[in-house]
Amino acid sequence: MAALRQVPGQASELLTPSAAARARQLEFLARTAVEGFFKGQNRSAFKGVSVEFFQHRMYMPGDDIRLLDWRILARTDRLVIREQQEFTNLDAIFALDVSGSMAYGREGLTKGEFARRCIAMLAFVLNRQNDRFGMALFSDKLSAFLPPSSGRAHMSELCRRLVAAPEGGETDVAACGSLLVRRVKRKSVLFFFSDGYQAPAPLVHALSILALRGHEIVFFHIYDPSETDLDFVGFTQFLDLETNQVDLADPAEIRLAYRAVFHEHQRRLRDGLLRAGIEFHPLPVRAEWDAALAEILRKRAS
Repeated sequence: MAALRQVPGQASELLTPSAAARARQLEFLARTAVEGFFKGQNRSAFKGVSVEFFQHRMYMPGDDIRLLDWRILARTDRLVIREQQEFTNLDAIFALDVSGSMAYGREGLTKGEFARRCIAMLAFVLNRQNDRFGMALFSDKLSAFLPPSSGRAHMSELCRRLVAAPEGGETDVAACGSLLVRRVKRKSVLFFFSDGYQAPAPLVHALSILALRGHEIVFFHIYDPSETDLDFVGFTQFLDLETNQVDLADPAEIRLAYRAVFHEHQRRLRDGLLRAGIEFHPLPVRAEWDAALAEILRKRAS
């Protein structure tokens, strides 16, 4: 596996002009109700006055008579309130895996570099929608937390932290999820970017708890294409970037078994998250990282 490499030296490298142009054509809407302070595009957990009809209910003493549905009153002589659904901004948290294994990249971008660029692009989309976004960096512990906010200055700070974040330690998405339960109080959208290199059961359990708290969870499974097939030639020295363990093996001898293990791990991860009502998106590293993310967002919105 590749040696540890640094992420780009400038925050501007995270979001190229072409990626920003692509991002301006995208949007992200929460699928569940969110809480917010400003008018926006996302369905709110609260009801009020807006242009979107929600439901009818019987009039109760103290209700605003301006909300009466006069047509139903004229037809049935019943006092019925017409409730509307408010639309508001959302809070989003980008949970980025900065464990040692995210530094792997056989050619071009590492998994960590790829994930950082995707986060910057998605943050750009949310910022244009007047949504708030924050970030959690984790490996086997939560190493940094940026509370949600919005605006150019906040966008710059998020990119600065993305660039500066070192990689190291072991993957533990479950530990991050457990800590976010206490950190994130408002119903939010939580984006996890990780290679998921841990047992699926505790990972799924921790994220399920977040989902039960009313958060919307989106999990992006980041992996390098070479990790799926182990397409190396000849005896190869493999370095575990999380534990520094070194193993010498002939890929031809272990390829079939390795493929089976990789795909079974991904299947268990995917099936467990989907059963918990959590979105799962496989996201292999590729040079056209902005196109890869845009494709997922467009499919999600259709």
